[in-house]
Amino acid sequence: MPSTRTVELGFFFLLAAAAAAVSFFILKPYLAALFVAVVFSIVFRPFYEYLLRKLGRPNLASSLSLLILLLVVLIPVIVFGFFIFDDAQRLYISAVQGESIVTKLDALVAPIEERLRAISPDFSVKLSVYAEEALSFFVGNLGSAFSRAVGVVFKTVLMLLALFYLFRDGKKLHAHIVNLSPLANEYDERILRRLEDAISSVVKGKLLIVLIQGILASVGFWLFGIPHPVLFGALTSLAALIPFVGVAVVFVPAVLYLFFAGSVGAAAGLLVAGIIIGSVDNVLGPILFERGLQLHPLLILLSVLGGLAFFGPIGFLAGPVALSLLVALLDIYPLLFTKNQ
Repeated sequence: MPSTRTVELGFFFLLAAAAAAVSFFILKPYLAALFVAVVFSIVFRPFYEYLLRKLGRPNLASSLSLLILLLVVLIPVIVFGFFIFDDAQRLYISAVQGESIVTKLDALVAPIEERLRAISPDFSVKLSVYAEEALSFFVGNLGSAFSRAVGVVFKTVLMLLALFYLFRDGKKLHAHIVNLSPLANEYDERILRRLEDAISSVVKGKLLIVLIQGILASVGFWLFGIPHPVLFGALTSLAALIPFVGVAVVFVPAVLYLFFAGSVGAAAGLLVAGIIIGSVDNVLGPILFERGLQLHPLLILLSVLGGLAFFGPIGFLAGPVALSLLVALLDIYPLLFTKNQ
């Protein structure tokens, strides 16, 4: 016969699991907004604490932090996202009709393709086919997010509300998590601290920089006459995560496109712009980078792509953060193992 204590514990954990499952399904529609709020609260907490020291009033410091974050980060990112979707939609339509920039690039690489076919008859480079498939996936996934404008506005407001309380009551929540964890407090503190360091390092040291590079690239493409500049700026952001080559993956074909189209001056100007934008990482990296767990650039790229495929648009943040959590846990594991010896 099981003891009364065993029955009590079994009933408690069963009840807790049922409550957790019901709570998960209740909160599921809002988890993405809450997740973004947590990430922003970690990344911008030093700024909030600076305002708190100056103002001495938590509510005012939280409100001012939200206002500045909204004006400087959120509104530009949301507007950038809408322009990306619009550019992707128009490029997809023109690609289907055979009138896109990608179709023109097909014509440019056709002589190279013919030479390579002399060596390998099955070789084929049809950029338009790959572009149509990628754009179809991109438009379908991003469109589902932006087509529900009311839902986007509501979740943004919810995220800002959650962020206000995370700024103001973040230390209390931190202490509550430590108290609830069955691990020793020293290990909880190490895990949380290293996770916060990893998130700050990845988001501020890499994702924010590639976002800035993407926006600058969009402006450069627009100035020098590249069609669909915002979409190619977004592709530049992803390309900037690729080790060694970076933004050149997008800028070199764009420069060649202008050169073969007869716009030699514009091609030279875009080449200079590409060199400058490619060096943004070297300039801003030491300023924005924080010491912490460092992820290899290839891992960041894979986590962003995998996060976008698995989570949708929010995966741009969720992928690297999930990988940062794994790295933080693996980093703390030897300490637990040594203690148990």
